[in-house]
Amino acid sequence: MEDNNKSHNMLNNILFSLLFTVAYGVLLFIYNEMPLDQISNFRFKLFIVCGLVFTLAAIFSAAKSYKEVKKSSIILIIINSLGLLIPLALLLVVFT
Repeated sequence: MEDNNKSHNMLNNILFSLLFTVAYGVLLFIYNEMPLDQISNFRFKLFIVCGLVFTLAAIFSAAKSYKEVKKSSIILIIINSLGLLIPLALLLVVFT
């Protein structure tokens, strides 16, 4: 019974990571569809903050289930690490 509950929690962590990844993909899609003259400074900062939160939450959720579900955890960690580069690169461009 306890093993079933443990594997259920691990699969929930993978599901949460996948949902955060999809939410970040939707955020990227919406942001890329906006015309450049409509993107305000507030929306830009909001995109960076939401992007960082979504990718870090997805990486954390995938890392919590690494011991049990290694393959899907590694795939999600790699995808979200690459997704983390976008807001970090934008922060680098803004502050330099």
